[in-house]
Amino acid sequence: MQSGAADALAVVHEHILVCTDCPLHLKRIQAVPGTGPATARIMAVGEGPGETEDRVGRPFVGAAGNVLTKLLESIGLRRDDIYITNVVKCRPPGNRDPELTEMEACSHFLDAQIEIIRPDVILILGRHALARLLPGAGGIGGLHGRKVVRGNRLYVPLYHPAAALYQGSLMRTLEDDMLKVRGYLNEAEARRRQPGGAAAPSHPAAARAPGEPAPLPTAPTQAEPLLRLVPPGPGEPVLRPGSPDPSEPAPPPEPPDRDQLSLF
Repeated sequence: MQSGAADALAVVHEHILVCTDCPLHLKRIQAVPGTGPATARIMAVGEGPGETEDRVGRPFVGAAGNVLTKLLESIGLRRDDIYITNVVKCRPPGNRDPELTEMEACSHFLDAQIEIIRPDVILILGRHALARLLPGAGGIGGLHGRKVVRGNRLYVPLYHPAAALYQGSLMRTLEDDMLKVRGYLNEAEARRRQPGGAAAPSHPAAARAPGEPAPLPTAPTQAEPLLRLVPPGPGEPVLRPGSPDPSEPAPPPEPPDRDQLSLF
C-alpha cells in the first residue's frame, strides 16, 4: 500500500511538472510539486512558489523555510517527516499573490495530493491557502491554531511563516500554535492505538492494476459535508465560520512581495 501511494504521488508530480493549465507556466523556470513522504502524518500547504523555489524546484527553501523548519523542530518533527506543497505550483510573476483562476487551475493537483497522503493534520499556511482549503470559514486572525474539520479532514490554519519575518511578534504566536499542533497529533496517535479503533480507509492506489497510472481525483462536490469547528475547550471563545475571533487583533496585512529576497 505504501509503495502504491508513493507511485500515485509520483504520477501527480509528473503531471504538475508539465502542466500548462494556466498562464503561470509561461514564465516559470520549473513547477514545484511538493516534497515529503506519501506516508506523512502531517501536511503543510503554503500559497505559491517564490523566486528561490522556482529556481530549485522545492518548496520553502529560503528564510521562510528556515522558520518553518524551526517550528517543526520545536515540536519534535523534521522536514522529512511531513509533506510540503503549495496551493499553486508555479511562481506568480513578481511574487504577487496567486489569483483565484490560478488557484482553481491547480486545485485538482492539491486535491489529489491530499487524497493520496491522507494526513492526520493539514497545516494551512497563510490566508490564500485558507481561502482555497476552507472557503467561507473566516479569517486567519480568528482561526489560527484552531482545529477545523471539514468532512473527514482535520485542518489547522496558521500564519504564514514569512509573516513572522516582517512582524516579529507573530513568531511567538506561531510557536504557541505549533504546540497545539503537537497536541492534535498526539490525540490522533492515541486514537490510532485504541483497541477496536476505526481502521484507516483503504488507499485508492492499492486497487489499481500493476502499472496502471493513478487517476487524478476530482474536486470535492457540493454534497461534501459542511465545515464545522471542533468545539472549544473550557474558557475558549466560540468561533463560527465567517466570524472573526473578538479576542484577536486584526491580522497584519501580508506584504505583496513576501517571497522576495529568497524568502522561500
